[in-house]
Amino acid sequence: MAGVVLAALVFATGVASHLVFSHVRPSRKPERVLVSFMAAAAIVYPALFLAGPPLAPRAVPPAADFLTGLAALGFLALGYVEFWSLIERSFSLRIVIDTAAAPAPLAADDIASAYGGGRGLGWMMEKRLEDLVGSGMLTVNVGRHSLSGRGRSVARVFRALRSVLGIR
Repeated sequence: MAGVVLAALVFATGVASHLVFSHVRPSRKPERVLVSFMAAAAIVYPALFLAGPPLAPRAVPPAADFLTGLAALGFLALGYVEFWSLIERSFSLRIVIDTAAAPAPLAADDIASAYGGGRGLGWMMEKRLEDLVGSGMLTVNVGRHSLSGRGRSVARVFRALRSVLGIR
């Protein structure tokens, strides 16, 4: 139980720190900032677990308590990353948000122009391509994009997964 309590506190501190940092110092690569804060939480948790007395009574051996807390931290971090990704990158959700902000109903062309707070679909495409180049999935040569070795590997794996799951 002490490990889970500590993991929850470390996670809450990591999320709060991430949010404050992201507002104080916006980044062109917010995904890296997010992953860095979650990785820092994964380093802080074992250090704090080993450094001091437990925050709650231990009902299990210390190793089991540590592993339970580490698993809890992992699940919390994964959930936060997924939630953040949904809010940050969801194409459909952004259309809903932009349509809600419009003073009147929108035609499809209006939605395309209003996308991303008025930045438009072109901005979205540029942002996605920039993210893929930044993550090493794509390379750019004379304005043309192609898959890197890493991108080919990821495409192969996810093409196979889509096939297995029957997703077109």
